[in-house]
Amino acid sequence: MDKLENLWIYNSAYQRFDEGSVFFEDTIRHVQRDGQADRDEPLYLIPGFTDIHMHIESSMTTVTEFSNAVLPHGTTTLVADCHEVANVFGVEGLSDYMDLPSVVDVFYAIPSSVPSTSPALETSFGNIDAEEVRQLCKREDIIALGEIMNANDLFSEDDNRTKRIIRTFKEYRPKAPVEGHCPRISGEQLSRFISAGVDSDHTHQSADSIREKASNGMFLEIQRKSINQETIDALKDPRLTGSFCFCTDDVLADVLVDEGHLDAVLREALRFGMRVEQVIHAATSSPSRRMRLFDRGRIEPGKCADFILLDDLQTLHIHSVYKHGTLVYTAKDGLLNRQQLPTLKDRYLHSIQRKPIQADQIDLHLPQGCHTIPVIEREEHTTFTRFAKQEVVQQGSSFAFSHFHLNLLAVVERYGHEDPIIPAFLKNGLSKPGAICSSWAHDSHNLLVLATSVELAVRAVNLVIKTQGGIALVDDTEEVVIPLPYGGIISTEPIDVLARQIKQVRSWLVDHGYRAKEEIMNFAVLALPVSPQVKITDKGLVDVINQKVIDWRTYYA
Repeated sequence: MDKLENLWIYNSAYQRFDEGSVFFEDTIRHVQRDGQADRDEPLYLIPGFTDIHMHIESSMTTVTEFSNAVLPHGTTTLVADCHEVANVFGVEGLSDYMDLPSVVDVFYAIPSSVPSTSPALETSFGNIDAEEVRQLCKREDIIALGEIMNANDLFSEDDNRTKRIIRTFKEYRPKAPVEGHCPRISGEQLSRFISAGVDSDHTHQSADSIREKASNGMFLEIQRKSINQETIDALKDPRLTGSFCFCTDDVLADVLVDEGHLDAVLREALRFGMRVEQVIHAATSSPSRRMRLFDRGRIEPGKCADFILLDDLQTLHIHSVYKHGTLVYTAKDGLLNRQQLPTLKDRYLHSIQRKPIQADQIDLHLPQGCHTIPVIEREEHTTFTRFAKQEVVQQGSSFAFSHFHLNLLAVVERYGHEDPIIPAFLKNGLSKPGAICSSWAHDSHNLLVLATSVELAVRAVNLVIKTQGGIALVDDTEEVVIPLPYGGIISTEPIDVLARQIKQVRSWLVDHGYRAKEEIMNFAVLALPVSPQVKITDKGLVDVINQKVIDWRTYYA
């Protein structure tokens, strides 16, 4: 039996630190809380961090490499919703991805929105309905139903896919949580959302939404973009203990390497004045209990010996990390045993089925008498978009969009159907000549292209097709491709290499005038037809609120 002594040990019951020692093997055997922490440089023992709302593929990496990346940041347990892989490969490919090895304990939530809307609005390879839920529930590592995004299905009087999924999941996992996605939903609609069995939310919060949702019994998963003085002041109320936790949702590789994982979210909460004891509780005990992982999240006898030693409580600086009683990381020596990615099946590395495109496939003709068209205007500080009107002047049969300071925006279907390319247009996009095309485009991961000319758009799309997935950057001086060979969404490079590549994409976007709080994610979700108000898919321009495809040529006719 191993022993760590002369420590300050976190006490989850009282949210305080006690002096003492801990005895452990793979689980904690005994906690002695009456010793004397007489080290010259005190160490603080806390449970390993548990992140219960996150998407590994949002870091564009594998389960194996993600584990290597987050262990040094104290994350020892994940609950992952891998809906990106499910959209690209279906249940079989999803299962293979979930089977990849990991030192971190990874539990899974069944993706509930694959595709995020319907085949009428977007094309994806995968589809999850009741039968697929039954198949996935056979896995022991399935402990939740992933975020329900389609509120229209919940509010509908008809039976539909979302309701079938919830009903089937509850049949096989009656006590397991159902996760929610309900941005800007309040009042009676919020009550209907919760009444449908969906009782958590991880989307952007305000102090008012925190109070309303918590008062209605909703568990809140607070990600970094929701943290500010107003929200932290609301969450500091001790009566909310156990009603919320912190989570990451999406962390791009460069942010993960430079700033951290869940620990970076916690430091942000500390910066706005939350007590460190409350912050720790909301990253350990609270999320573990939400997911019914009662064997972890606390320094108590019988719990997993997953813990972190901190040498600075206010900065959460990590001295060392233990996983199942084994030392896996020290600040001095780094990660002690880096796990290697196994050989991947060939079909996962060759998944872009689209043939190269040509300029004449992008139809920009304007019908006679068309004077006004709808375009997308995006918010720079969020992922929300809105309709904007653009007055146009007839200039022959083709729309010269660049004359109006618009960018061409299109989604090219990638799954072998060779569907027509239906363009749309974006305000406040690229201000310098260039094109970016990405097969990492939420959630269906078709080929999303933004360009200042048709010629540059074609070059960028064809580079991604040739590379079998990735992010292509094209302008008059260079062509660069960041390969994402696993399904067109996941890199097989070590996380530090991928981080440098993602920085290159971010820098290119900024240099070409694309302004956003999170440039890459802001771009990628232009193809997500559940994020208000208007988005683009391979079917064309989508009115998200009314869930229908619209024709930009006749919309204002």
